[in-house]
Amino acid sequence: MWLNKKLKRDLWQQKFQFFAIFLMIFIGVLAFSGIHGYMDGMQVSANQYYAKNNLADLWVHSTNVSEQDLDRLKALDHVKKVNRAFVTNGKLQGFKKVTVETNVIEENTVSKFHVVKGKGFSQEKDGIWVDSYLAKNQNIHVGDALKLNLSGQTVQTKVVGLINSPDHVYFVKDATQLFPSHTDYGFMYISGKTYKKQVLNDQMDVPYTKCYVDVDSPKHLDSVKQAIKDQISDVVAVTGRKSSASYQGYQSEIDEGKTYAGIFSGMFLFIAVLTVLSTMNRFVKKQRVQIGTLKALGFSKRKITWHYMNFGLVISIVASGLGVIVGAVTIGQYFLDMEMSYFEIPNAKVVLLRPVYILAFAVVVMISLVTYASSRNILKETASQALRLEAPYTKKQKTTVPKAILLPNAKLSTKWNIRDIFRNKARTLASLAGVVGCTVLMVCAFGLFDSMNAYMDWEYEILNDYQNKVLLDTNYTDAQYDHLTSFYGNASSETFAIECKVGSKIKVRTLTINDSKGKLKVTDHNKKVFSLKTKGMYLTEKLAREYDVHIGDTFVWRPLGSSDWKKSKVVGLNRDPQAQQCTMTKSAYEKAGFTYRADTLYTNKKVKKIDGVMKVANIRDMRKEAEKMVATMKSMMVLLIVFAVILGSVILYNLGILSFTEKQYQFATLKVLGFKNKQIKEIFMKQNTWIMLVAILFGLPLGYYLTDYIYREAISDTYDFNASIRLISYVIAAVGTFGVSFFINQILARKIKTIDMVTSLKGNE
Repeated sequence: MWLNKKLKRDLWQQKFQFFAIFLMIFIGVLAFSGIHGYMDGMQVSANQYYAKNNLADLWVHSTNVSEQDLDRLKALDHVKKVNRAFVTNGKLQGFKKVTVETNVIEENTVSKFHVVKGKGFSQEKDGIWVDSYLAKNQNIHVGDALKLNLSGQTVQTKVVGLINSPDHVYFVKDATQLFPSHTDYGFMYISGKTYKKQVLNDQMDVPYTKCYVDVDSPKHLDSVKQAIKDQISDVVAVTGRKSSASYQGYQSEIDEGKTYAGIFSGMFLFIAVLTVLSTMNRFVKKQRVQIGTLKALGFSKRKITWHYMNFGLVISIVASGLGVIVGAVTIGQYFLDMEMSYFEIPNAKVVLLRPVYILAFAVVVMISLVTYASSRNILKETASQALRLEAPYTKKQKTTVPKAILLPNAKLSTKWNIRDIFRNKARTLASLAGVVGCTVLMVCAFGLFDSMNAYMDWEYEILNDYQNKVLLDTNYTDAQYDHLTSFYGNASSETFAIECKVGSKIKVRTLTINDSKGKLKVTDHNKKVFSLKTKGMYLTEKLAREYDVHIGDTFVWRPLGSSDWKKSKVVGLNRDPQAQQCTMTKSAYEKAGFTYRADTLYTNKKVKKIDGVMKVANIRDMRKEAEKMVATMKSMMVLLIVFAVILGSVILYNLGILSFTEKQYQFATLKVLGFKNKQIKEIFMKQNTWIMLVAILFGLPLGYYLTDYIYREAISDTYDFNASIRLISYVIAAVGTFGVSFFINQILARKIKTIDMVTSLKGNE
């Protein structure tokens, strides 16, 4: 009972210090819980969605999948189910520029719908199933009558259901978009029977060109893939989930976020816990006289130890528990909602997995063990020894300071601080670690933001040197192309998928034939623009590292669907922040035996949509679209900056007040010896200033290396860029850290006037 009263009294008397400890633990655990909660929520929700709706394991692309082909596919070993599909684009009439990817299917047992409203799929139902996100934005409801233009035919039908599809978690209209808007592009499904009746007028069968394949086990994927190629003569390609734009686009977002968010939130927690551990250790040591008193009064070692462990337990349990809960329901839910505005995962939720609880428990255990160890060390002494303040450790030599560091002509305040630093190395190192951590957090937070802006400038200011990107219709005529180039110039490119031989494996990548006349630039490792050679092939640096390809090597490839392999010499490497692909000039491509057919024009002129033009994309609009992609990341960075400032301020305040408290006895002694308050203040401020400056000098480069590590390790295989931190960010981080610490120390220095010399000095008797 008496110890509980003492616990409450001590907590109240030192409420500001314990509140600082609470905040450090709370912010650290909150950041960890919130960020991991939404990242793990994205992963768990997707896994459950894919499993429940039986996402396809393989996709077969063919010129025509006949009934016989379908039967052969179903008869293959380890194949459980196969569904055929025909995919084409259509226009919703009565809506402004709304395009829908139309999927014609016979059955829906692989990559099954999630029905939001309405009824599930049936071959016998005459109607369409519409993307629920598009329906929401365009105010489309179940039962609405829609007119759909498909292949020149107008289909009039009703909406049977509003759906999500595991095949369409992430999907974009064309190469000018990075993230779906869900306003002018969506997907819909229609039965083969309805399509045959209304579009083909029962004159011919549906030309199915795609199959969804369900394999019984992941270990059989390669064998099934090879069997499909052997059995079906018209196969263009067989791809797995890693080649699926929907699956990989969503997974890349998770993988990127897990790495950089995990590192950053872990850094938060590490710095916070390190400072708390140091604080609790020093708090217990300050209580040595009280411990000696309790021991002299007959309290057992067990009760005293438990009493001091309660200080760590109470604070850490409350702070960790609240951090886990508040982190999940605030920043976790906020970021998940933001992500789900782009990705279509129904019933996505924040998920707190075991590591979050283990970490929160570990924080409680670590803090409790430190308080336990600190109190046990004091309890080893006799009551009479513990009742006296701990004498400072001194060596047998005359000084603990290396002679080279002592400055004979230095001021007394300088000499005093040098000796104090070497006499209290642990305290100095703890203060250094705290300030270094704050600086690293600040640099990293601003650095993440700067690096994303540098990436955007690289992509849209250097590589893409045009105003408008003209996407051409797939079936444009030579006359239409000549007409377009006479108005807008012949700066063009062609991009398509290729298969690459990498050892014993075949990889699918993208090849761009660059005939852009300088509009579509290429850069080296240092972002310097260079000209392409007229022969051979170029690979991006990251792709070359992945495939272990070097300049001078022979690269074996073929266009997707072709049976003839080509060999091209690798004549150079380029670096691209966004697309890891192969590049050739028009001349090199034609020397390889192919006919160049442009699919994109680049111009600085204003373009009208005329015959032969599918879409015109303005570079400014493309940048805005890309900025939407990084909006979630930037929002997280802003939040991390705020957390870094708050946590840094709390840590600096905590370190400052501890430093002042520990020096109070020495300051009282100096007062007795006749030193003025101004002189003592100079001593106090000088040492703290030294520590701050040294810590900031270490923290600035460490912040850069941490940021660079995050961008090298966190981003997916698609991206390739590193840290790019502006000078102003370093200045803000340094000045901010120094300013907060200096301000706190100025406030604490004012307490020098209030030091009671008698009370402070009598405390040692």
